[in-house]
Amino acid sequence: MLRHYNVIRQSARRIADAIDHTIEGFVDGRIEQEADFTSQMLGRIEEAQDGYQAKGVIWKAKVLTDKGRGAQEKQYGADFMGVLNIDLPDFKVNKGFLAQAKIASRLTDIVGLHSQCGRMLDLSPDSFVFLYGADGVIVVPAVSVMGANSHPSELYYRSAARFFEEHLESFIGDRNISGPSADTLRDLRERYEARSLLYLQARSTLTS
Repeated sequence: MLRHYNVIRQSARRIADAIDHTIEGFVDGRIEQEADFTSQMLGRIEEAQDGYQAKGVIWKAKVLTDKGRGAQEKQYGADFMGVLNIDLPDFKVNKGFLAQAKIASRLTDIVGLHSQCGRMLDLSPDSFVFLYGADGVIVVPAVSVMGANSHPSELYYRSAARFFEEHLESFIGDRNISGPSADTLRDLRERYEARSLLYLQARSTLTS
C-alpha cells in the first residue's frame, strides 16, 4: 500500500543521511560517548524529517528525552525507543521499537548486554541493538543477541538505512508501542523505561 506514495525510501534515505552526519562527528572525535551519539543522531533525524513533504505526505518528527532530576541515575530498559504513526487515507498504523545503543569497538561486556536485551524483550519483542562504528550504524535483533555468546557485530544485521526503511514499511514494529499525543508519548517513554523517544508521523497533505 505505502509503496504507491513513493516516499518511504526517500524518507529512509534522509534518516540514513542524518545518521551518516552523526558518524562524521564520531570519526573526527567530536562525539565520544554512546549517549552523545544517540542524542545527536536522534536530533539530526528530527531535523531531517520534521516538516519534510513529498508525494502528498508530510512528516512530523519530535524527540523526547528524560532530563529530569535523577535522570543520570535511573535504570533504563532501553537507550531509546522509536514510535511511528502513519495516518493516510488508505493506510493507518501506530507502532514502535526499543533499542540499546553501543559503540561496537568498546563493547566487551556481552553478559551485561544480554541482561539489557532481556529487559527490553520483557517489554517488547521488537527490541534491537544499535551498534555505532566508524563505518556506520548496524542494527541487530535483541533476540539474536540473547542467543549468542559472540560479539553482536558477528550476527545477521541490517544497516540503519535498511532498518528504518523496513520500519517505515511496517515490516518492523510493535503495535503496543504507540501514542498519538505529546502527553501520551511522555507516558509511553516512562512505561517502557526508555531514556529517549523518537516520534515520526506521516500524514496526508490533504488532511494536515
